[in-house]
Formats: sequence, C-alpha cells, structure tokens
Amino acid sequence: MQHCIKTKDFELLKKTLENKQNIVSSYMKTAIKTINKYIHYVENTLKYDYNNGILEGINNKIKVIKRISFGYRSFYHFRNQYSLPKT
Repeated sequence: MQHCIKTKDFELLKKTLENKQNIVSSYMKTAIKTINKYIHYVENTLKYDYNNGILEGINNKIKVIKRISFGYRSFYHFRNQYSLPKT
C-alpha cells in the first residue's frame, strides 16, 4: 500500500485494498473500510500536489501569539515586549 502512495498510483491502490480485505487483521480491515469510505478524497490527494501546510503554519503562529499575549491589557505593551530590537 505504501508503494501505491509513493508512486501515486491510484488504480493499484484500489486493487490492493480489494485484494487485502480477507487476509489482514480486524484492525487493518477497519482501516481499509475507512479508506474505502473516503476513497474519492484519497484519489484527489494522489492526483493533485496541493496541500494547505503553509496556511496551517500561519494559523499555528497566530494561535501561539494569542496564547502568549493572554494577560496583556493593551496591544502596545505586548508589541513592545515581543518586538525585535531596532538596529
């Protein structure tokens, strides 16, 4: 299954999932059932190179800033505390 994902071969992935259904553990059967439920999304993931990693990184930085700034009464004090020194 990992080979199918690395090579982005969706048809081979579908065939592999169909063939492995009977010879794997119950935990793996649950995982295969979940993958089959969302097979359209898996296909899109393998088809396109788009991801939202950059956006998630920006959101994480915003959340960290909000968490750090909790307790400051004014943005002015927060900005002075965490701004870069002027050279």
